[in-house]
Amino acid sequence: MCMEMIFGVLAGFLGGGAAMYVLQRRRRRRELKRAVLLAEDILNEREVRMAALGQETLYGKLEHRLVRVQEMMQGSRDEARRSRDEIQRLISEIAHQMRTPLANLETYIGFLQEIAEDSGQEGLWRSADAAEESAGKLHFLVESFIRISRLEQHIIQIKKEETDILKTVRNALGQIQRRAEEKEIEVSVDFPGRASCAHDGNWLGEALFNIFDNAVKYSREGGAIAVSVTEDEMFLKVCVRDYGIGIEAGEECQVFRRFYRGKRVTSQEGFGLGLYLAREIVNMHGGFLVVKRMEPGLMMEVDLPGGLSGRCL
Repeated sequence: MCMEMIFGVLAGFLGGGAAMYVLQRRRRRRELKRAVLLAEDILNEREVRMAALGQETLYGKLEHRLVRVQEMMQGSRDEARRSRDEIQRLISEIAHQMRTPLANLETYIGFLQEIAEDSGQEGLWRSADAAEESAGKLHFLVESFIRISRLEQHIIQIKKEETDILKTVRNALGQIQRRAEEKEIEVSVDFPGRASCAHDGNWLGEALFNIFDNAVKYSREGGAIAVSVTEDEMFLKVCVRDYGIGIEAGEECQVFRRFYRGKRVTSQEGFGLGLYLAREIVNMHGGFLVVKRMEPGLMMEVDLPGGLSGRCL
């Protein structure tokens, strides 16, 4: 009788222990699932609040630490954003302050050239030309910094009022025609009868000019450039194919960085700002700019939303 009682007690104890183990395991599983969801919210930068504040549970401890991690990450992001905005503001202010002395410098260079021409002094004339070239480079840098700053701070808004994309492409091509002729580069075009896409003619024209200008700059004397405009169901595409120096493998994304110049660049002048500006402008149009290595040369493709199914007529 005593043995039966002992076995009954043991069975009850083991049964209760097993039930308790199952309950604790289920609770731990629920807590870990909640912790995983909390971590996903933090990774996706969604604000979370402590729901288990003061609870001495596994989830309560995990929640407290994860929320602390989020607060630290948010503080770092805020500080990085403040630093970035301060740098952009400083660059913009410096660029604006440089405009006036640059304008004065260009004026005095003009006077110097007139004096050199009247006096017939060749050395003075060469010095004036060199100074004018340097002033031109500084002017280009200042204006580029100002445009970049305004775009990044959203001071300038893209106004999609133009629909005739072919007009914008032709205007941009017209700006590089003289330089292409000087290098005896043949520019061929393949355009449809008409193509429409809502865009900002001035800003997108500047992006296309930068792309076309790069194609001419890095093409060899007597080379060729092909420009085409096509549409599919989703995108309107402007493709620019050149047969120039191209880029190395792995540089496809780096060419869009500010001040980056390809490894194959040697004597070609430039600052590495054109493609950065072009991509920013295209992105603000809701499109994207991609580069494809070709042998030889490069293919730049501007994809703008619209296409045949969303044509803006």
